[in-house]
Amino acid sequence: MAEPAILIWHEILDVDRMRGLLVAILVLGWVPVILFKPHIGVLVWSWVSHMIPQSYTFNFARNFPFLVLVFAVTAIGMIVNKEKYKLPSHPIVYAIFLYWFWVLLTTSVGMDEGPVFTSYMWQKMIQFSKVLIFALISIAVMQSPNRVKGFLWVMTMSLGFIAIKGGLFTLLTGGGSRVEGAGGMMEDNNQLAMAMAMLMPLAFYIAQNPPTKIMKWPLFGAALLVPFAALGTQSRGGTVAVGAVVAMTLLKSKHKFKLVVGIVVLGGAIWTFMPDSYKNRIASTENAATDDGSFRGRVSMWKYSVNLVDENPVMGGGFNVFYVPRAIELYMPPGFKARAPHSIYFEVLAEHGYVGLTLFLTLLFTGWYSGTTQAKLFRQYSETKWLGDLSAALQLSLIGFAVGGLTVNIATFDVFYHVLAMLVMCRVVGDQIMAGTLTRVDTGEILDANAAADKWRPGGGAVVR
Repeated sequence: MAEPAILIWHEILDVDRMRGLLVAILVLGWVPVILFKPHIGVLVWSWVSHMIPQSYTFNFARNFPFLVLVFAVTAIGMIVNKEKYKLPSHPIVYAIFLYWFWVLLTTSVGMDEGPVFTSYMWQKMIQFSKVLIFALISIAVMQSPNRVKGFLWVMTMSLGFIAIKGGLFTLLTGGGSRVEGAGGMMEDNNQLAMAMAMLMPLAFYIAQNPPTKIMKWPLFGAALLVPFAALGTQSRGGTVAVGAVVAMTLLKSKHKFKLVVGIVVLGGAIWTFMPDSYKNRIASTENAATDDGSFRGRVSMWKYSVNLVDENPVMGGGFNVFYVPRAIELYMPPGFKARAPHSIYFEVLAEHGYVGLTLFLTLLFTGWYSGTTQAKLFRQYSETKWLGDLSAALQLSLIGFAVGGLTVNIATFDVFYHVLAMLVMCRVVGDQIMAGTLTRVDTGEILDANAAADKWRPGGGAVVR
């Protein structure tokens, strides 16, 4: 009699089943709340899309469409809620719509002749549209200080869970084993490394601005694990992206000496800690052009992109043109097999032509410029300084994407578009705060807000009362 009872309890306490049930309860339990508070839906969506908790289960929860459900309930909540939602007039919003329109146009006339909405081309278009729709909904809904902070914390902590897990794994294995992709848009180690490079400035921003003092050092400890997670992927492109973020942080910092000392100490410790296999892989970068078959394969795909746009300079070939047999036959350099393009820039060039690449770079530059102007403006006042610091951190995150993207094909990466969305949120919330009384950081003067027309002028927006 004891054996059947043990089997029953084994089934009840099955870890895999319990994990799936826990994820389902955590997500579905918020559904009633989302109907009345759509901003909760945005946070739940952010958690599920960035942390991907269902990937840690092995039952019904693994393939359950949680994101579709959360989106549907959030949309209904926005309709029935009395709060008015609207998109602000911001350059990033305009740039997103322009790029979205163009990729839809290039996909409509793309080279993939498969069934509409079921081909590889349209599958990527639909997935990308979901990313943009969520980013735009986030901008429309998250327009208060607490909501911006909530969005930042959920996204950072979701990616931070992956970083902490990967960083500890690197430390425990002595860097001898590789940190693999986390699933979703971070499926392989190169994509994960770029995500970690983008996460670094946000993780340190949160550590510098903890909700309570007792959380400061634990948050700093967690932030220090992020570069370990990135380096643990043994991605050469990821290592360069981390280096670019660190270099730009040093360039922008007012405390360069302290930062240099910290970088030298931490960098030296990491280099001493990492195994010879990692050092040899990084050192092989300088000989990659002649000795590395992987690198030569990437170059062949870049040549494929150039060959394709030579004949289709305006429209390109549409999403996922790298896997279209007819395009491969026409444009693939002889002696090489088709593969992923391994560059966001050549990816966009081949898929959407020179016009698409120009719009994509405009989107990236607009985000960078917005971060610069917002950091300069908001750091002048005590009430908005946190928004200025956050805008600067988001700008550094864009560096991780721009540099990491040199060797990774992930131009539709949701974290990139959510970083852009947060820049817009910062601007909206900053304008709201600047409509009231302000205090200058440097002099302590009490200031009154100027007319709305002056708010966009960097350095303006307030006069002495």
